[in-house]
Amino acid sequence: MSRDRGIIQVYTGNGKGKTSAAWGQALRAVGRGWKVAVVRFMKRNTSGEVIAAETLVPAISLFGKTSPYDPAADQRRSPILREESRRNFEIAADLISSGEYDLVVLDELSIALFYDFLDKDEVLPVLLSRPEHVDLVITGRHAPDWLIEAADLVTEMVEVKHPNLPARLGIEL
Repeated sequence: MSRDRGIIQVYTGNGKGKTSAAWGQALRAVGRGWKVAVVRFMKRNTSGEVIAAETLVPAISLFGKTSPYDPAADQRRSPILREESRRNFEIAADLISSGEYDLVVLDELSIALFYDFLDKDEVLPVLLSRPEHVDLVITGRHAPDWLIEAADLVTEMVEVKHPNLPARLGIEL
């Protein structure tokens, strides 16, 4: 199978599985010899996928310093999360435009957009001007309409039933 051009994939919605789908893409890409970078936005540094990925370095490169956040709190007022989101997107923009990576995952970028830490005018040109071979995977609830329009593939995770359990190590964390 040939790989002529990269696409933009978006995983959004209120259901579980957005980050898991992105990490599945990353693992498949590594298995095929691709160079993969993951930039995390608004994500805990101790999640299971991060711990696992650290064992796969240099096959998967992890970027993005993030602070824990409380989705129930008003995060739009957090100067720390705003600054981290801006810094992480600068890293992402450099990784994407370099063409050095075959796949770049922007985990929870949609949340940084939702909180207005980043805006369309700075993000969209980076996504659309990427080198032709670069695939992008973007995750997070509340993907804006313009991102959905720009993407080649969009999957909305729909919550049908939820056990209302706290996050569990090895499953959600």
